[in-house]
Amino acid sequence: MSAPIPPVVELRDVRLQFEEKKVLDGVSLKVEPLQRLVVMGQSGSGKSTILRLILGILQPTAGEVFFKQFEISRLQRRKLQQIRSRIGMVYQYSALLSSRNVRDNVALPLEELSDMSRKEIDEVVDEKLSLVGMVDAKYQLPSELSGGMQKRVSLARALVMDPELILFDEPSAGLDPVVSSVIDELIISLTEKSKVTSIIVTHEMDDAFRVATQMAMLYHGKIIEVGTPEQLKQSQNPVVAQFLSGSTEGPILEGSKDAVTA
Repeated sequence: MSAPIPPVVELRDVRLQFEEKKVLDGVSLKVEPLQRLVVMGQSGSGKSTILRLILGILQPTAGEVFFKQFEISRLQRRKLQQIRSRIGMVYQYSALLSSRNVRDNVALPLEELSDMSRKEIDEVVDEKLSLVGMVDAKYQLPSELSGGMQKRVSLARALVMDPELILFDEPSAGLDPVVSSVIDELIISLTEKSKVTSIIVTHEMDDAFRVATQMAMLYHGKIIEVGTPEQLKQSQNPVVAQFLSGSTEGPILEGSKDAVTA
């Protein structure tokens, strides 16, 4: 009998506190291979914080964060850098370097983390840019691109190291609904084509239900529900139901913690 495949990411009872402010209060979560997990919740609820913990940018106050068999907070700097090379990141507003053209932005991780020749780097850059339909914009600067085009370039850069995991921080932020849909479809097709696991942080419900294979609701520093999109739609938890419907009636605006379950 073969051994069970470990999760790509696991958070075990993770707590994070800045002075008096509790951001995460015992978050436990598993992300299985090839899942597209959407973490949803109110603005400022700690969704993006989870991504920073996975990257090792932040350290938990308590609990453990694993990427495969590696506990992130225990890794030496060199090993952490190796792990980060296996994780792609798409930032909220693309985070492209304004002084570098599209080709140089996408090439940056390869230049810093690989020993490829320029010719080899160019081949990989062209391959990833063609995946997102941006190869013709190779020599343009970010300022010459629309928000949706910048997001595509950011996606190409996240894919350039052939990662096992991609983290998306509000991938449709600042985009109109049509372009948001295009980016969602791109996320689905690229993650399936590249056989990569992904975690998507968003509070946009249309996007969440379009891309997710699994969803987790973060509320008051805890994951209060995990399930498939269909299971979340039928949730009996009043916080989840209110968040998904966008209703002004319910425990979220009352600040009630009664609906929270561990």
